[in-house]
Amino acid sequence: MKVVQITTSSKGGAGIAALRLHHALREQGITSAFLSKDLTINFKGETVEDSFLDYQRPSTIQRIIRKLQRIFVPTPFQKATSRLSAINNKLRYENLSLPYSSVQLQQHPLVQNADLLNLHWISGIVDYNRFFSSIQKPVVWTLHDMNPFSGLFHYRSDEIHNNAVASDINEQMAEYKRNALQKIKNGAIISPSQWLLEEAKGSGFFKHFSVKRCITNAIDLETFSIQDNHKLRKQHEIEATDFVLLFISHSLEIKRKGFDLLLEALPHLSHLPLTILTVGKGALKSPVSDIKIISLGKINTQAEMAACYTMADAFVMPSREDNLPNVMLESFASGTPVISFGVGGMKEHIREASTGILAEEVSGVALAKAIQQFYDTRNNYQAETVRAYAEKHFSFKNQATAYHKVYQELLS
Repeated sequence: MKVVQITTSSKGGAGIAALRLHHALREQGITSAFLSKDLTINFKGETVEDSFLDYQRPSTIQRIIRKLQRIFVPTPFQKATSRLSAINNKLRYENLSLPYSSVQLQQHPLVQNADLLNLHWISGIVDYNRFFSSIQKPVVWTLHDMNPFSGLFHYRSDEIHNNAVASDINEQMAEYKRNALQKIKNGAIISPSQWLLEEAKGSGFFKHFSVKRCITNAIDLETFSIQDNHKLRKQHEIEATDFVLLFISHSLEIKRKGFDLLLEALPHLSHLPLTILTVGKGALKSPVSDIKIISLGKINTQAEMAACYTMADAFVMPSREDNLPNVMLESFASGTPVISFGVGGMKEHIREASTGILAEEVSGVALAKAIQQFYDTRNNYQAETVRAYAEKHFSFKNQATAYHKVYQELLS
């Protein structure tokens, strides 16, 4: 059995999860390759140079033909981009993707030589209609957000927010995708969270898929582990008695990640010896003079990220919407409890007095209440208990075994 993991990038939440799955499968003796714009690993497990997905500048003749085509016989992609350009200044979103691509991914040697294809986050590298019309192999699609069964957007909040401006083209893209997916004759969807799985099943996009299953992502339990935090805290001038919360996001300005809700919570927590550590682009001044916010900026290695979890008493994740974030799993593996809202995959794994606390509702006040509750009961949380939960639910072996079973079902 040869399977190839296909994702736009090896970075970001989906890319990291896809790469971890690739390594998990290979550790269990399953022949997996990895294909993305920035990283290609062949079936032998070797990282190779691969220019297939590189941008190819069109020739002068090609540019002339495309210009004439846009004027006289525009392609669906050209029509869609033209419509989006007309309303782009009115749109507000985290991510937007079209189901078109100039990449002929079905011709890639890894795709052609695989027995089965495992798709992940594929925006920009898979042309839905062309790709699904041409491949005759089983397809497993690991869902990382709602985009595979939505129109333009990746999360419902963006769809709702932009509905007045983009509802027509959003519906058009959704219908285009729905029709393209009908060409998959042997398919499975896998979701890391039960929440996203139910959303996908309810969409009707995957009615004809024979397998619909929840399999959690996995975490490197060696890199992310319980460590002594005294030395690390001292490096950042954090007192041993400080109550430290960690917040992580690619950018602090991504509304879905809820840093604004954490800031709203801080005035209600000014009496605590609180320090906030942030990882990601952006730095903000604390709205409360007695509460420090220390920006660690962008973290480049998993070892450095593991150290961040170690410094914190709890990881605060006030996401308005999320699937099963890698950061939650990393925190668990590091023995650090998680404070979050009862949305997405968080409500499936955060247990009070065990792995963390869920706020009663999505608001700054409710988050402050949950943080206070955690502070008051923090001695009830044991790093070993949190770590044990990660070992039981998010190991490479468990994930690879579950995926292998799905692969076998489709190939039988």
